[in-house]
Amino acid sequence: MNFGRCRGPRIWAFAFFLALSCAHVTTPGFVEGPQGRLHVDDGGRGAATPVLFVHGNGASLTQWRAQLEHVRQSRRAVAFDLRGMGQSDPARNGDYSVAAMADDVDAVANALGLKRFVIVGHSYGGAVVAMYAARHPERIAGVVYADAGGNLKITDEVAARFSAAIRKDKDAVVKQWFAPILKPSSEAVRDEVLTSVHNTAVDPFLGALSGMRNVDVQQLVASYRGPKLAIAAVDIENPGSLHVQMPDLPVKKINGVGHWLMLDEPTEFNTLLDDFLVECIG
Repeated sequence: MNFGRCRGPRIWAFAFFLALSCAHVTTPGFVEGPQGRLHVDDGGRGAATPVLFVHGNGASLTQWRAQLEHVRQSRRAVAFDLRGMGQSDPARNGDYSVAAMADDVDAVANALGLKRFVIVGHSYGGAVVAMYAARHPERIAGVVYADAGGNLKITDEVAARFSAAIRKDKDAVVKQWFAPILKPSSEAVRDEVLTSVHNTAVDPFLGALSGMRNVDVQQLVASYRGPKLAIAAVDIENPGSLHVQMPDLPVKKINGVGHWLMLDEPTEFNTLLDDFLVECIG
């Protein structure tokens, strides 16, 4: 029997079916969080362990665009906007604590069916992923802290003065505050970061910042015993940096970048992330 005319289309159809079964089509959208809708970007393909990205205070999932594009070449990758930031709803109960943000991570993971995954947190997002990993170590295959901060120690008086200044003129205060950590960055990155903070309402921004005073980030990081890595910006490291406070934490450093190192040097950041995924996760 001659199958010559049918064989090609059948093979093509089978290959197409396999591609669909292994792929996650990129789907920006929303999932229901504990206190409102959460904006998510889910995509990628492959059977390898997925990666979930968590942005910093006053930011959004768009700051992970280079990482999402890169990681999705070989595995599923998800990013989302924390409550009150990006396109996510503000919290109905006004709770912007680190614990509440970790609840958002859980809601996203559950809604998207992420049973076990690597989690990456930038800056303030480092505290959020540390909290989540400490709560759900069985679901976390590894943690990456992207220029994350450690324990924050300021007095009530200083915190009150700073909050009052932010409420009076958020843009001016943030521009001055961020100037040293954005100094190595390009003008485009500086503009993107400051615009993102400008577009973030005061209550979520201050709520997240205040919440850092009430958590022991070092204890949370130490409580997760699985693979972990800090990726740090050499030029701006200081006593508040997580890897400085925890010298036993494995760290890879990038030169010539600001605090938003994944925007400044996406290729180098992605290479370090790839190495971690291959060596420690699979």
